[in-house]
Amino acid sequence: MSHFGVWLSLSRGKASLPAVLQAFTFSQAAKHTVGKLQETKDAGDVGIRLNKSSPSGAKAQGVKSLSEMPGPSTWSNLVQFFLRDGFSRIHDIQLQHTKQYGKIFKSHFGPQFVVSIADRNMVAQVLRAESRAPQRANMESWQEYRQLRGRATGLISAEGEQWLKMRNVLKQRIMKPKDVAMFSEGVTDVIADLIKRMKYMKAQEGASETITDVNNLFFKFAMESVATILFETRLGCLENHVRQETRDCMEALDLMFRTFKATMYAGAIPKWLRPFIPKPWNEFCRSWDGLFRFSEMHVDRKMVQIKQQLEQGQAIQGGLLTCLLVKEEMTLEEIYANTSEMLLAGVDTTSFTLSWCTYLLARYPAVQRLVYEEIVQNLGSDVTPTAQDLSKLPLVRGVLKETLRLFPVLPGNGRVTQEDMIVGGYFIPSGALPTDDDLSHQRDVEQSTLCAQLSMSRVKASVVFLHRLSLFIQMS
Repeated sequence: MSHFGVWLSLSRGKASLPAVLQAFTFSQAAKHTVGKLQETKDAGDVGIRLNKSSPSGAKAQGVKSLSEMPGPSTWSNLVQFFLRDGFSRIHDIQLQHTKQYGKIFKSHFGPQFVVSIADRNMVAQVLRAESRAPQRANMESWQEYRQLRGRATGLISAEGEQWLKMRNVLKQRIMKPKDVAMFSEGVTDVIADLIKRMKYMKAQEGASETITDVNNLFFKFAMESVATILFETRLGCLENHVRQETRDCMEALDLMFRTFKATMYAGAIPKWLRPFIPKPWNEFCRSWDGLFRFSEMHVDRKMVQIKQQLEQGQAIQGGLLTCLLVKEEMTLEEIYANTSEMLLAGVDTTSFTLSWCTYLLARYPAVQRLVYEEIVQNLGSDVTPTAQDLSKLPLVRGVLKETLRLFPVLPGNGRVTQEDMIVGGYFIPSGALPTDDDLSHQRDVEQSTLCAQLSMSRVKASVVFLHRLSLFIQMS
């Protein structure tokens, strides 16, 4: 089984979504008084919460305020992100800040206030305190664009009851593994085309037979797969000669990813500065314009098909998009918004995960051989797996889980606190948004049971990798 000798830099695999900005930005936390402490046990973790009815001004013993929390200065962050291209090095900055300031620290991102958490127990405490309709992040720039263009919000940009309504509609078709399995036939066809494309590219490389542009290949595969699920159509991204219409669509989607840093800047620059620094906001809007045009084209095309079927007296059958249009549980604008946001969320997260997975398999050939043997023994040497075959491939699942641990698709994930909390000994008022620094705590040796048992100085990384895979298999 040949493998790809690829070296994927984190700068090429930088944060996946413009929504990452939202996971790192927070509305300025209001000053709250600290009331009486009440200890509560939650799934084995002790979380200390505040009784807001307590008299104001009561100081909780041993609890520190945000002003006492360490962290980089506002000026340091401005230099780091705006002058030294920090958005391309979020992974390095996360690890550096965690080492320097500890597992919970504060910083300012432009006008926004940030509390970063690099400890899994603290993260669990924050997540367990959320309500049935959690507010994931400050989405002001996304919502401002939608108000400017008269667009609806989607599953990523909506909040509160609006988010809950959309999630209840979408979870019927795409949230449960057994429901997602219905899309496997279409994705299996895309996988077959990917293999054909890989063979063609290897032949073009000549004697080396090494495919070097893996990111681009997996980007096309992911876009084709996601479009198959969302729009019930094939775009032809993996064909040798791609149609002009498809190339235009790919460029519209690629625009959003190429202007990723502009979207980061857009949320960090105050509105009053836009006349002086207009480019980030303009590129942010231009990116969304292209993505909405792309989704509108395919949604409208599906509407025409359904209308023709109705006129001919045919039964309406189809997948996700057909279901959304026929049931009318969402408005047409909401369908445009959700397909645009799900497309954005699905393409590069899938492609970068596959790229890093390929890199790890190339770096650890012993694991690669085990994966190959598992597939051949359980499925055969020339079979494309289906959704039903996943249960037969525990090692493959383990490799994917370990890839996501080492290289998470997002560097952070935030939640707005809906009540006052004590996290890590600090008072976090409601309205703040602690963010999970995924890369930091997922690579934290101290919090890994396996790494605590194995001496990293005496055990080769490949052996550690194999042990971790076996751990994941046991947990599956």
